[in-house]
Amino acid sequence: MIFQARMELPVLDKFCFIFDLRTGCIVMGIINSILTFILSVLLITFAVNIRDPTEAQMKRDDIDSGMSSVVYTIVVLLAVLLLVKFLLDLVFVYAVYKEKCGIMKKYCIFWIIFLVLFIIGFLKTLFHMDAGHVIAQILFLAENFYYIVVIRSYLISINEDGVL
Repeated sequence: MIFQARMELPVLDKFCFIFDLRTGCIVMGIINSILTFILSVLLITFAVNIRDPTEAQMKRDDIDSGMSSVVYTIVVLLAVLLLVKFLLDLVFVYAVYKEKCGIMKKYCIFWIIFLVLFIIGFLKTLFHMDAGHVIAQILFLAENFYYIVVIRSYLISINEDGVL
């Protein structure tokens, strides 16, 4: 007899232990779209700050121009990705409202790919950010992981066979 350890995401019955999952998905979709927009604005301001360092900063910090251009490119790509995600968050809220499973499943796949790319970009630029940017991105990631669990739980609850 061979036992295989299997690690899965938890399945929730309620959103925040109080609300039903549909309401939770709608609320989290709206909140997430607002947070995504705010984080994209923060990343744009970060990109503006690292794009044009003054001569005094370059001498003081000994900034490598090649490395700063790579970091700048990654930050700009993340900002564009966040703006696309903002629009898709709004589409997701519509899909939950109309209970369109196909759109929600595609959104989950996009979201997981987005999170992997976002984590890679975040880790690449982590040591070039100040504490405010780092804290904002860590909170954004934590909220997104919880939201994935809520979406998955809602999809399982509305499917008749209980399988995604």
